[in-house]
Amino acid sequence: MFVSEVMNQNVIYAEVPGNREQVLKKLIEKKISGLPVVKKGTKMLVGIITREDLLKHYDEEQIALIMNTDVVTVSPDSPLHECIRIMRDTHYRRIPVVSNKELKGIITVGDIVHKVLTKSNSSLKVKDLMQSKFLTCWSNTPLYIVGKIMQMAKQHVSLAINDDERIVGIISNTDLIKHVEVKIEEKKSVLKSSSESQEWDWETSSVLYITKGKIALPKTPLHQVMSTPCITIGENSSVGECAIKMQKYDIDQLLVTNAKNEVVGMIFDTDLLRSL
Repeated sequence: MFVSEVMNQNVIYAEVPGNREQVLKKLIEKKISGLPVVKKGTKMLVGIITREDLLKHYDEEQIALIMNTDVVTVSPDSPLHECIRIMRDTHYRRIPVVSNKELKGIITVGDIVHKVLTKSNSSLKVKDLMQSKFLTCWSNTPLYIVGKIMQMAKQHVSLAINDDERIVGIISNTDLIKHVEVKIEEKKSVLKSSSESQEWDWETSSVLYITKGKIALPKTPLHQVMSTPCITIGENSSVGECAIKMQKYDIDQLLVTNAKNEVVGMIFDTDLLRSL
């Protein structure tokens, strides 16, 4: 199987020059987590920008200063197994498909899960691929703190637990992006100049006000914006069953439960790639 058989040719992309608001709007409207970036007026790939990049470079407004220019790509005629190997090795969720330096499509982990793994006959079970450790925050934690914790832990998902220590919801970076606010900050800079080669001199100054918009998350508590209830899957379910459930609910992860309905782990769509 080749990349061309799985990739999405209807690519949503950003252009440079361009600004952060244009990217935010597309990420929220299309419910996606990243965009290839092309040179304006062409399909020439120059970078890629993700929701993580936006949160990391919170005080930058220009796409060119936020995007990653070191882009890994594949061609339409690349073997699919080579693309999967790259995703497993790099943990990239999306890879632009390029031919003659032009953007032809994009292939994501979701594409592989929905188009390939839903038909999987792998003998592996969810418990063979799941992660037993996962990030958790108190359900009353302010969103800006949740975002910082997720950034520091390098995780794009966090569970929420209440005062009774029960798991009551889940939040992802995609959810966080919906709630970012642009805060305008103004800084004052005093520019001074003086006369030269005089026995006497005078000093003049002018004040320059610099305004800059920074994106930030609000103090809204996690429980007000988290997704609930969490979708679960049994630890003995097959890879195919797991992929089908992810496709049905259009999500990237599932909580894993045992026979007693106790949560024993989480499985992400990227984990399913190890079955191939």
